[in-house]
Amino acid sequence: MINSIQGRLNLAFIGLTLVVFTILWFMQGMAVRDVAYEFVSARMQSDARTVLQAVMRKDNEWQIDPNYISPVYTLPMSGHYYQFLVDEGEWIYSRSLWDEEIPTYDGKPVGQMNINLQYKRDIPWLVYDHRFEKSGHQIRIVLAEDISHIEAEVERLRWWVAGIGLKFTIILLIAQIIIIRGGLKSLTRMRLDIVRLKEGDISSLPEVQVKEIAPLVNEINYMVESMSLRLDRSRHAVGNLAHAAKTPLTVIDRQIETLRQSSPECANALEQQSKALRSLVERELTRARIAGAAMPGQKVIIEEEVEKLIKAMKMIHRDKQLGYEVCIKSTTFFPGERDDLIELMGNLIDNASKWATTQVRIRGMMNDHCLELCIEDDGPGIPADNMAQLIARGERLDESTIGHGLGLSIVMEIVRQYKGMFELLPSDMGGLHAHLLLPRQQNAELRSVASTSQL
Repeated sequence: MINSIQGRLNLAFIGLTLVVFTILWFMQGMAVRDVAYEFVSARMQSDARTVLQAVMRKDNEWQIDPNYISPVYTLPMSGHYYQFLVDEGEWIYSRSLWDEEIPTYDGKPVGQMNINLQYKRDIPWLVYDHRFEKSGHQIRIVLAEDISHIEAEVERLRWWVAGIGLKFTIILLIAQIIIIRGGLKSLTRMRLDIVRLKEGDISSLPEVQVKEIAPLVNEINYMVESMSLRLDRSRHAVGNLAHAAKTPLTVIDRQIETLRQSSPECANALEQQSKALRSLVERELTRARIAGAAMPGQKVIIEEEVEKLIKAMKMIHRDKQLGYEVCIKSTTFFPGERDDLIELMGNLIDNASKWATTQVRIRGMMNDHCLELCIEDDGPGIPADNMAQLIARGERLDESTIGHGLGLSIVMEIVRQYKGMFELLPSDMGGLHAHLLLPRQQNAELRSVASTSQL
């Protein structure tokens, strides 16, 4: 099945044109042939009157006065023939017939004529048969004309018309293709605008003047606005929830100090969980502050967002003197929502910062097909056999370190939604290498950007 609108229209046009043209072609051939036959029939009727006038009786024999007859009837096999009989006597033939005779139908009453097409040795003859009355005698005159030259001309004309029709069809098809392409330019521009909208160059699709496409553009803009408002509400809800959780945590910390006097072990256990919860709250507040300035439809420049995340990570992991090496072009952008980038990079940079000894390296590359992100640390790393377990939801290889596995599970979910690829590899820095590939367009080939471009 043809998936192209233009292809379907072209196929329908060609099919309809062929059907109409074939019908017209046959009708044209029949019409031209009928006109030619009418012309020949009219001339044969005139010749029949001439033959009737030339019929005379001489020496008790019926003859033709040659002074009245056209010379073509005296030339053997000239293609023009006649024969006649008087009062049902014997047939008298023209010299042009030589030893032939014209096939006839008997029984036609006087005054009626019969014109029909007959074939003699595969040669078409138009036969005119008419009965007259002259001087009290019934005279039957039969004329025939070889019309093979007319048939040849009609056939030649039919194929000439077919050639003209084919050329005309091709011209119409080319014109239709040009017209359809012009009409589909609005859809092409709309597709490019959707790409620009996805990449953040515009906040909504521009209005179009084509009334068939305008409702679709309006619905897309409404959907984008609705999704932006929904994301904004969700973002604020998470921030408000994190703020609301700080007060109960403060109360819990005070109760822990009171509990420490009577049950130090219980207080220490509660304090550890309180710190873990407070760390999560601080992380969500930091993420909400970073995402708070986001405007729907803006292009998400990765370098800018990573710099903000690094500042936040330095505050969260201030007990470590970590160095962050960033190698991302200023033109590299994220082909999706800003919140998703913050979720991705936030989790990966946070995990790398937790396990790093002194340094975290962040790289970003992009080409026309996909975006490649790499986050590495110089921590202890993990065995290759345990990397799949680390990605599993809720799994942590070191229970003494807060978080880790769940964050990577969230990363995997976002990558799956974007139809990308995520893998954990050993880093040449000694720790873990988180490798991300995200497509910039649908069905794009996911291949390492580093193999085709330079940072």
